[in-house]
Amino acid sequence: MSNAIVARAAGFARYGVTHLLVLAAVLVLRRFELAGDVPLWAIVLPLVVSAVWTQPQVQHRLSGGDPRRRLWMRIPVQIVTGTAIMYMIGWGALLAVAHLHILSVHLRRSGSRAWKPAAVSGVLALAGGQLLVALGAVPSYLGGYQTHGLALLVAVGTATTARALGELVAQRERVEAAAKLSEDRFRALVRDGSEVITLSDAAGDVSWVSPAARPVMGYQPEELRGKVLRGLFHPEDEAASVELFTRLLTSDSTVEHSAELRVRHANGSWQWHEIIARNMLAHPAVHAIVSHHRDITARRMTNDGMAYAASHDGLTGLANGPTLERDLERALAQGTRYQYPVALLSCDLDGFRAVNDTYGHDVGDRLLQTIGQVIKRTTRETDTAARIAGDEYGVLLTRIRDAGEALHVARRIVEGVTAHASVAGLRLDVGISVGIALAYPGGTDAKTLMRHADTAMYRSKRRGRDNVTVYVQEEVTAPWM
Repeated sequence: MSNAIVARAAGFARYGVTHLLVLAAVLVLRRFELAGDVPLWAIVLPLVVSAVWTQPQVQHRLSGGDPRRRLWMRIPVQIVTGTAIMYMIGWGALLAVAHLHILSVHLRRSGSRAWKPAAVSGVLALAGGQLLVALGAVPSYLGGYQTHGLALLVAVGTATTARALGELVAQRERVEAAAKLSEDRFRALVRDGSEVITLSDAAGDVSWVSPAARPVMGYQPEELRGKVLRGLFHPEDEAASVELFTRLLTSDSTVEHSAELRVRHANGSWQWHEIIARNMLAHPAVHAIVSHHRDITARRMTNDGMAYAASHDGLTGLANGPTLERDLERALAQGTRYQYPVALLSCDLDGFRAVNDTYGHDVGDRLLQTIGQVIKRTTRETDTAARIAGDEYGVLLTRIRDAGEALHVARRIVEGVTAHASVAGLRLDVGISVGIALAYPGGTDAKTLMRHADTAMYRSKRRGRDNVTVYVQEEVTAPWM
């Protein structure tokens, strides 16, 4: 209870200090007989009423919490009170410039909305005061015409100055509101956006990270500050990240640079990020390299999945025919450049139709998958194993030494098919015929080599199942049958 009383007393003193100063000034004027012959209570009473009326609690209760209504209740009371005291002590319009002081106080407290109540109440108060002077109800130290002329000038000056100050404050408020809106929008975008924004210096050290680092990358922003951003990139993307940073340092803020790099997540996994960066080191308000990181892992996985589906056989997971042909063209070009031979194996199952007719297409499909795995295990990472169509496969061998190496791979394929031709424990009577075509540097093109391999494969089929034939200029049957 006592604390509430003390708080109210302090508030009254704070808002009543102006009234106390006015009373002190009047007492000084009375001491030198410059304040007219007016009772002291007539001065004190309006000051007390004004001090009580302008208390925040009173204003809030009477205005219903409406700020605009509160202004029209508070400012006119203060101006009318001040004007009444000025006229009662005989100085009237001469001291009415104090209206501008009241206006400046309320402009600071309430903004540009204060100028209209101040201007209107100031002019009306001066008009009322001059009417009392003309009627002889209040004294005046100036002559009649002089005081009326001065009052007119003060009224016009007060209204004009109030409007000018109000417009000036309103303009400042608009600028501040626009700046605040822009800042709030930026904060909202940075806080709630899906992009991670980083600021780094010329050495790549991170000085600031947006809050989106937490949901996108799993890091708290403070965990990344002071770190070198390139340290988060995948080792295989190091060259690309260095190139991006080099391009940034050699360009200005008008140029954006971008790259798609893998970035380490806090959980140890790798994310694909599209990074768009701009060198703003020369900008006085930024002085940093600004980078926007967007997680494109899902898009990359989708694109990679579509690319995989377009280049691979859906049943066996091996490369498809067009991919084999593209890889063959590339291998022939590299073979010519680096002077090494290339071999193409054309493989076709023996007895596969009987499996389909006897056990159905489901067993046939599972057998094709098994054969595909046998061929895949037989080849190297640098080779291409493909299912061309139906029960026909193709194998591209790069950087081989001679025909003997290709024959060795073909024999392993035949042996593997013989050993693993079963589905769910059901042994199936199938074999495989293989044709081999070799291309020496600059010797032939892809389509010709494929035709030669097919010719050799059909030669093997005519000789019986599980045969291997090598095509070298003329068809030559391998010594191993």
